[in-house]
Amino acid sequence: MIQSLDASERRELRPVGVLAVCWVLLPAAGGFVLLANLGPASDAINSIAASSGFAASLAAFAVFFAITSGLGLLPTYAQAILAGWAFGTTLGTFGAILGILLGAAIGFGLARLISGPAIEGIISKRPVVAAVRKAVIGQGFIRATYIVALLRLSPNSPFALSNLALGGARTPMASYLLGTMLGMLPRTAVAVGIAAAAAADGSRGLLEVVQEKGWPMTITGIVVLVVAILIIGSIGKRALKRALEDQTGSMASS
Repeated sequence: MIQSLDASERRELRPVGVLAVCWVLLPAAGGFVLLANLGPASDAINSIAASSGFAASLAAFAVFFAITSGLGLLPTYAQAILAGWAFGTTLGTFGAILGILLGAAIGFGLARLISGPAIEGIISKRPVVAAVRKAVIGQGFIRATYIVALLRLSPNSPFALSNLALGGARTPMASYLLGTMLGMLPRTAVAVGIAAAAAADGSRGLLEVVQEKGWPMTITGIVVLVVAILIIGSIGKRALKRALEDQTGSMASS
């Protein structure tokens, strides 16, 4: 059984706990604010495109996405919807994934800075925990990438909290970024595509979508988005469970 934390370890992990709470509450609140202001946010992007060019607006969006997601201020799903709204399916998916990768790098560095030494010290004193971490992310590049991708597939694992956990666990950077891209791509593309379809008729915000398409069509679109993301997440969770069970079995037999 894994040992409980002593008093000194709890003190060391206090900043991690504060950060984790912030990264649960802030993105949830920020996501609703962003979705309620899709029109003004899209107008801001269009103004950058008009003054500096389309590529500049896409780059500015990716940087904004990276900073707000990496610092745990906005959720990736709301920004993916904004990407589809402003840029369409193809470029919106590209911009969102670029923002996700840059944001993941920011979150990774922040997690290592704040939680890394404390978590590393605790793990080093617990051989069972160290063995589990090695089994999950210490079995080579392909294995670690696969595990990270499966973790990212699930919508139940908030982006910022996943950054905190994976960064604190010293996940190899290359596997972390590639796994993040592969795992986040399916649900990001779905969110971007549905948002692009909703904005195709020139609607400036969710309220206009409801007014123009009616509640039945709007609710149908939301249900399709939620169901698609849940299906993707369910596939990832089942695959992750099988992978961890296989690894646990191999560890027990060795």
